Amino acid sequence: MKKAKLLACVLCIPLLTSSCASIFTAAKQNITFAGKEGTAIYDNGQKIATIGETGEASARIRKKLSSKELVAKKKGYKPAIILLEARFNPVSCLNLLNVLAWGIDFATQKAFKWENTYIEIDMEMNEEK
Repeated sequence: MKKAKLLACVLCIPLLTSSCASIFTAAKQNITFAGKEGTAIYDNGQKIATIGETGEASARIRKKLSSKELVAKKKGYKPAIILLEARFNPVSCLNLLNVLAWGIDFATQKAFKWENTYIEIDMEMNEEK
């Protein structure tokens, strides 16, 4: 009987310390960028992707509770600001009235996801005189 209770406790602990969005969604989301070949995408000054000859590149970007700015750079062009907008992740609704589960989803930033997962980058030529 004691072993059964111990086993039940061990199996319940992961469920009690996680929530629906934490269980069913990843911490990072795949974002695809389309644009001119050789365009580099930067997040906080760190290169996360370079558009290849196919005209597309993908990067896995950690989810946040708020929007995120990325920068696209290519030689001969002005840098382009890319805005990733965060929106509510409906999977979190499976938490129902469990305040702890809602707290976990917000703390792990999985209560939101990126709205725009395919981004076309339009860059202007740099007019040097």
